[in-house]
Amino acid sequence: MDFIKADDPGIGKRLGRDGVVLIDGLLDPDEVAETRAQMLRYQHEVLPGVPRAHYEFHEDGVLRNMTEMQRYDPWFREFGTSERFSKLFGGAVDWEPILFYLETFPKRPGCRPLRMHQELFATPMEPAQYLHLWIALDDVTNDNSGMVFYRGSHKLGLAPHVYHSDQLPAVEDELLERLAPYRIEPDFPAGSAALFDGRTIHGSKANVTGRMRLSLVVAVRGVDTVISGDDDIFSSVISRFVREELGIEKCGVDDTLAELGGDEAVVRRVLARIERDYDIRLPEEEFGTGTSPRVLATRLIELTGWDGLNSATA
Repeated sequence: MDFIKADDPGIGKRLGRDGVVLIDGLLDPDEVAETRAQMLRYQHEVLPGVPRAHYEFHEDGVLRNMTEMQRYDPWFREFGTSERFSKLFGGAVDWEPILFYLETFPKRPGCRPLRMHQELFATPMEPAQYLHLWIALDDVTNDNSGMVFYRGSHKLGLAPHVYHSDQLPAVEDELLERLAPYRIEPDFPAGSAALFDGRTIHGSKANVTGRMRLSLVVAVRGVDTVISGDDDIFSSVISRFVREELGIEKCGVDDTLAELGGDEAVVRRVLARIERDYDIRLPEEEFGTGTSPRVLATRLIELTGWDGLNSATA
């Protein structure tokens, strides 16, 4: 696939055909430098006041991710809603896009590959109006966590995913083998970008270099999309905590820990993960093995005063 300019009138046609469009020179060198500087400022000045659900560090203290950045900083909110991006998104689809979120996952030296997945599997919405604009803030190549896309995979709908205890669910290997002829692995000069559909299968490689690799994602959704409510989102996250702590593949949001074979120690570990990620301590004495993810999620929402995903990102 070749790179095209952000104002190319054929972007919408390419996106519909391939599910991913490679964009040349979206940011110039000065804009790349400014964006990197703002990310560093955000990390040092803003992040200390951000809820733990929206950032994470590796065990050795190296930054792993920063999500929902538009919620907490006006620079990034203005960046994501700039006229240039509005024109790009608006010219690519036949629905009205609004900002969904900004996020960054710095790829540290030695990081593992990110398995192939679809964004809409992790964040379902109706209708399926979901775009990612992934922007390279370094020259991105095969060696420093290069990006992988499966051209045309968005036409398949949601693909079968397999749950892995160490990462997000990933598209099953058998399907990826069948789609191998459509796999592309482009190099991205700093400032270039990939615009892709929420159903496009994608992932990234390991970073085998000695340098951090930076990027920034601007995601939009359709103005009329309906996303799972906060209770569904929190219940889903806590179900994952339970699966991982018990080492099982399935956990329904109404399954109790007792039904799944959990004991009081598992309850404590799940509560500890909730406290770590959301900076909210759920009292141990309120919960036992008869607790389900939905019960924990309901209590978490009460204590966080969460204002709703749709209103916060509209």
